[in-house]
Parts: sequence; structure tokens; C-alpha cells
Amino acid sequence: MAIQHAIVHHIHKPEGGATVVEPRSTELPLTPALEELIGKVNATYNNRSGKIYGNFETDQEAFPCARWLAAHLDGETDFSEFSRRLLERLRERLDQQEEPLSGYLMLVRLTVLEVDQLLVLLLSTAPSVVIDEQLELSDAQHLDIGKLQLGVKINLDEWRRSGGQQYCSFVKGRSGKSASEAFIGALGCTEEADARKQTQTLLRVFNDYCGEQQLDAGKASQARQKAYEYCNEQAELGDRVRLKELSCIIDTEDPDKFFNYAGSQGDELMSEIPADRRGLQKFVRYSGSMKGLSLSFSEALLGEQVVYDPASDSITIRGLPPTLRKQLDRGKR
Repeated sequence: MAIQHAIVHHIHKPEGGATVVEPRSTELPLTPALEELIGKVNATYNNRSGKIYGNFETDQEAFPCARWLAAHLDGETDFSEFSRRLLERLRERLDQQEEPLSGYLMLVRLTVLEVDQLLVLLLSTAPSVVIDEQLELSDAQHLDIGKLQLGVKINLDEWRRSGGQQYCSFVKGRSGKSASEAFIGALGCTEEADARKQTQTLLRVFNDYCGEQQLDAGKASQARQKAYEYCNEQAELGDRVRLKELSCIIDTEDPDKFFNYAGSQGDELMSEIPADRRGLQKFVRYSGSMKGLSLSFSEALLGEQVVYDPASDSITIRGLPPTLRKQLDRGKR
């Protein structure tokens, strides 16, 4: 990861009141502390489930962010100027809704695996207690990196190629709906692909494929593990799952087999899928719950340590976890 530019501004929108912004005039100095912070927030963004994917709106008069970004990339304006224009645009949008919103707007241009990216995040703070040099306790605020409010990542290389692929991804939902709409609207992003739904479709197509190929339990388990490892690695990198690559990994002897099968099913499955990490767990885990019962286990245990009998609608577990066994033994006494 290489950071090219980074800046942060403060936003405070009280409920029903006017939005107050505090812009920073210069970029943040590229220090080890900043690199560590951006590494953490970038990982937090990549790990967030439920991302939505899309592109910029085509009307750059009504949605000028794309035009401002292009001016920066062409060297006509610096990064600070671009960020302040976006900050002002966000202030205007927030003033049109009632919901409160407060935090730090961080913009970062960075290169990850030779891919030029723009990361726009709204970071919140949380109260904490620190001990000062006089060993006195005092209240403080720290960035709550684990609770990312809103965020957008733009693949600048894909955008400039204009190949039609969704190059914007964004996370929302932890702030109010109106605040999320203001944030996405300020950037001028459309909503076109839902990572969660695409992952569910991929899993369904994969399961149908394994069933149609009549793979035995061992081969099906190996295929599941390979698929999960590839998809999860792509999601960790913030990249898409490519059906061509996945097909090669599933079957090295006939690398196009799964790809052709997926294309023949008529599902709305894109050739490059924005994967949802939480949903990918279903490649290698079975889970379910009902009143008073929750069960989850690795797919590799099915048929060995976990035996399913559909006729009796039951599961037999061989070899209980020691902690569970101790609890059960205590309950008998």
C-alpha cells in the first residue's frame, strides 16, 4: 500500500440544524502513524459486509464530483482543493435532511497492488480515558476505526478505462438513511450491484453445479474449500471474484467448465462479483438456529464427525467440545 495524498475535515450536523464544517487547508503529512491509521481503516472498509457497487452518475452538472475528481487526476487542481469541494457538496446535501451526523471526513488516494484508488470515509469518535504526564486521569476522544459510519472506494484505474464495470463500492447503514443518501449523493454514485445478493447467487449456482456434476463428498468438499479460499482472498483485498479465475481453481483439468455452467443458468450473476465476506462463510460452514438452539459447523465435518439423517430429521455429533461436555456433565448432577 502506497499513500499518495491524505486529508481530513470535520463535519457536525445537529438534528434539524445547519451543518458546520471545519476544513483542513493542507494535506496530512505522510508519517508512519498516518500509514498505520490508513492501513487499519482500509482493512476495516474491506472487511465490512453488505457493500453496494455502482458507478458515477452520468449527469456531471447535477453530480459534479466526477468532474472535480477528473480535474485533480489531470493535474488541474490539487488534492486539497478537490477534498474541500466535496466537503462543501456534502454540507449542502446534509442541510437538506434532518438527521444528525458528526465525524471526520477522510479522503485518501492510495495505490494497492498497483491499483490507483480513492477512499472517502466518515470516521466517528468514541470517548475514552487517558493518563497524562502527571498521572492524572482525563477524558479524551479517539477515532473509533471499528465503527465505520460511511465509506466509498473508487477504483480510479477502472473508472478511467470506462469499461462499464462497477468501479465504486460503498458501505452505509450505520448512520441514518437520509445521512447515507446525502453522502452517496454528494459523491454522485449510483447503486447497481448488491454484494450480498451476488454472493448468495454465486453460492446457489455453485451448489447446483456440484449437484449436477455428481461430485462425491470428498471432491465436493475440496471444491468448496478452494472456492472459499479464492473468494475470501479477493474480498480481503477489496477486489472482485472473477468467475473465469474461480472456474480455473475449481477444475484445473477443465478450467472453463464452471464458468460455462454459470453463464447458462440465466441467473443475474456478473462475470466479476463483489463478494460479501460474511456470506462467503457458507461455502465452508453450515449454520442454523431456532428457538433455544443455534448450530454451526465446518462443512468438512459433515459425514464424519457430524452425521445428518434426513429420514429422521436429525444430526448426530461425534466428539463434543470439552467445554460443552463439562457443562453437560455438571447439568446431570
